[in-house]
Amino acid sequence: MDEANRTERERIRLVSTNPMRIAGFQGVYGDPCGVEITPVSLTEALYWNMASILLIDGLSVSPLFEVLGKFRQTAPLIHLIVMGRDADETFIECVIAAGAKGFLGATASAEEFRIALENVREGSIWAPRKVLTNLIGRQSPYPEPGREPDRRMAAVQLTPRENEVLGLLLGGKGNREIGEDLGIDPVTVKAHLGRIMRKAGVGNRIELTMYALRRRAEDGTLEGRADWTHLGH
Repeated sequence: MDEANRTERERIRLVSTNPMRIAGFQGVYGDPCGVEITPVSLTEALYWNMASILLIDGLSVSPLFEVLGKFRQTAPLIHLIVMGRDADETFIECVIAAGAKGFLGATASAEEFRIALENVREGSIWAPRKVLTNLIGRQSPYPEPGREPDRRMAAVQLTPRENEVLGLLLGGKGNREIGEDLGIDPVTVKAHLGRIMRKAGVGNRIELTMYALRRRAEDGTLEGRADWTHLGH
C-alpha cells in the first residue's frame, strides 16, 4: 500500500506488552480491515483522552480491571475494546461493567473485528449475545405481569420509515447495514434515529433500544428479531 493511501486509513491504537501478539493484531486485523493498528504504551494511551477506539490486549495487559479502572477515571472519552481469551459470561460482564465498550475473543475473525469496530464507533456496545441479554434483563425492559401498558409510549407517533429503522436496530444492525437494507445513506439513518430519540424522550441508543423493546412487548408494532450482539450507547 502506498503512503498516500496509508495516511487515509483509520488509526487504531493498541495497548499490548507482547511483541508477537502486536504483530498478530496488525497482520490478522490491520490490513484486512483497512485500519492501521499502532502499539502505544499504557501511559501514552491514558493521556490520549479523545473519542477514539483503543484496543486492550487482555492476554498481556495485567491487572486488567485495574487498567480499565484507570481509563474510566482519567480517560473516559476513549472507547475501549478488550480482546482476550473467551471466558465465562460473568467475566465478560465485569469487563463491560468496568467501562469497556466491547469484548472480542482471541480467535475473533477479521469480519467480527470489523463489525465490532463499526458498532463501537457508532456508540454501541459489542459483546457476546448472552452477556448483553443478561445486562438487558437486569434493566427489566418488559412490562411486569398485570401492569398496565405505558400510555405515553403508545402516544409516541412514529412514521412507517421510523418504525422500519427502529425494527432493524432491534435486529442488531448498525447504521450502515440499516441504510443498505432501506436504500438510504448512513447519515439519513442517523437523522432518523435522532428524531426517534427526541420523540421517545431518550438520550442515547441503549435507552432507545430499551424503549423499542418495551414498545414491541406492549403493542407489537415493531418488526425485527432482537440480536443482542449490538446495543447502542
